[in-house]
Amino acid sequence: MPSEVGPRRLQRAVNAGFQRMRNFRNARLMFIRSYVGQYYDRDRGDIGTEPLNLIFNAIRVLVPNLVSNFPKHNVHTEFLPYRPYAELLGLALDFNSKQVGIREVYRRWVVDAIFTMGILKTGLAESGDAINFGDDTLIDPGEIYTANVDFDNFVFDPTVRGDIRESAFMGDRLIVPRRELLETGLYRNEFVERLPNVHARPESTGGQGRVSDLSRRQVTSEAFLEEEVEIVEAWVPAANAVVTVPGARNVVFEDYLRVDDYVGDPDGPYTFLSFTPPVPNNPLPVAMVGIWQDLHVMANRMAKKIMEQADRQKDITAYKPSAADDAVELRDASDGDAVAVEDPDGIKVVSYGGQAQSNEGHVIMLQSWFNMMAANPQGVGGQDLRSDSATEANILNTNANVGLNDMQDLTYIAGAKEARKRAFYMHTDPMINLPLVRRQPVQQPGGMQVAEVQVFLTPEARRGDFFDFAIEFQQDSMQRVDQNVRLQRAMDFGIRLLPTAINAAVQAMQIGQPFNLPVYLRKMADAAGIDWLDEVFFDPTFQDRMAFVMANSPQFQDSQGLPAQPGANVNRGVLQNGQAAEAGAAPQSNAAQFRANAQAGAADSQRSLQGFMSPGTA
Repeated sequence: MPSEVGPRRLQRAVNAGFQRMRNFRNARLMFIRSYVGQYYDRDRGDIGTEPLNLIFNAIRVLVPNLVSNFPKHNVHTEFLPYRPYAELLGLALDFNSKQVGIREVYRRWVVDAIFTMGILKTGLAESGDAINFGDDTLIDPGEIYTANVDFDNFVFDPTVRGDIRESAFMGDRLIVPRRELLETGLYRNEFVERLPNVHARPESTGGQGRVSDLSRRQVTSEAFLEEEVEIVEAWVPAANAVVTVPGARNVVFEDYLRVDDYVGDPDGPYTFLSFTPPVPNNPLPVAMVGIWQDLHVMANRMAKKIMEQADRQKDITAYKPSAADDAVELRDASDGDAVAVEDPDGIKVVSYGGQAQSNEGHVIMLQSWFNMMAANPQGVGGQDLRSDSATEANILNTNANVGLNDMQDLTYIAGAKEARKRAFYMHTDPMINLPLVRRQPVQQPGGMQVAEVQVFLTPEARRGDFFDFAIEFQQDSMQRVDQNVRLQRAMDFGIRLLPTAINAAVQAMQIGQPFNLPVYLRKMADAAGIDWLDEVFFDPTFQDRMAFVMANSPQFQDSQGLPAQPGANVNRGVLQNGQAAEAGAAPQSNAAQFRANAQAGAADSQRSLQGFMSPGTA
């Protein structure tokens, strides 16, 4: 640690950091209460209080459109000798993502980003590390982990003005059993003994509660089997150290609980995700739900009013006292009965209450405003998108999806930053021995074929420096593609693109223009999301077979009947089917020959009639 930053000063800064974020935490708690609704962790509620949970609907639609599958990592480098190792590193990241269940981690990350800011912490689990005391108890020592950090537990430098990454420190609070801290031997036991029991005192953050308490309303301190304490692990970039200090409010010790060197990506263990533009000269973003909250509340109030008005609506029969008997007889009559009355004008049906039609239009308007503010969840979710024409609907859908596309880009960019932190540990691990499966050409009894082979990511396979590599997510790799859409893409590729590409390659060869057909097809297959092309297209003997076919097929000849030399003036016209004119017509199928023979007589008759018919006659 720098000499000018002492233990007490840092601990006071941590407390001030939690205090700075108090209002943000309270607002987030209010937003999440609207999201979960009144029936969350309750056995009853007031019917009609929140009939339109617009926030829940928006999140339910947006999250699967951002993260539905595991990402596929592309590792790039500008050094050609390092590219085989870059491919291995990408395969290792793909495998590790499934090991740590990164899809669910990212989905929680996205939800956190919608409410305030998504925070991930990436590290290497060590023996006795505090991460093993929290929710990630299944992480074994030596394994790479990426865990969600709840906004209630995150803290940063309270004096930072701009980018949050400029903070002098960042940290997160952990609630761990006191016994396990003492047993590790890594912490100052005399300070651990003085830490207050988190369940024996009021809320340490000084706010209105934590989000974690929403589903623990009935849990009392007697339910916990052992004492638990709060600690904060703070990363200090200037000292390249991880410092552990008390996490309880206003608890300051004369020294640190633990100080250890930081080992990890130079950008630090935390990865942030936000979907709103930055606030100038402020580290925290605007919460998306904060923009939605008022519309959500207004729409529910108006919907409740409509329901109450509908409940008050009633029809009452009013009659003169002299027509009492007639009124009773009319009340008891069945539909279609004829009833004789003395004074029909003395009986009248009066309607009271009833909801105003203008209120329905107001609710629809509020829903439309919410849809506009929430990146078009109605259109994305296949719900009603009101428009006067198909063209207008297409324009509205295209423009409204700009917000969703931007959210997807931000998720992929931030996810690649998180993957880079995991890749750092893979690249620097001196003992790594990770088995992987890679598809590559291998010699088979029938010739060279693409097959799956066993490879290993080991220190011997490592090439270059970590900063020589760039990591990105394969586009749309986390999006779910419907099976029917996938089939349609494959059919379009095979029926339309493949024949067109082959004809283009033939024409390019005839005019002497180089054309790399395999590379073109692989690029187009990647763009279409087709990953099985190498199984059917790769064939190292393709060029040999093509040379054999060309050698045994009719050759181009010059005017004297001799084989034409390269560059000779030979007519190289191309027919519509991409075949050279001199090669003759393509052989016809049996059905085509049958139709041609059947039409031959009619064609001759038509040619004969054309000689006898004068122009303009029918």
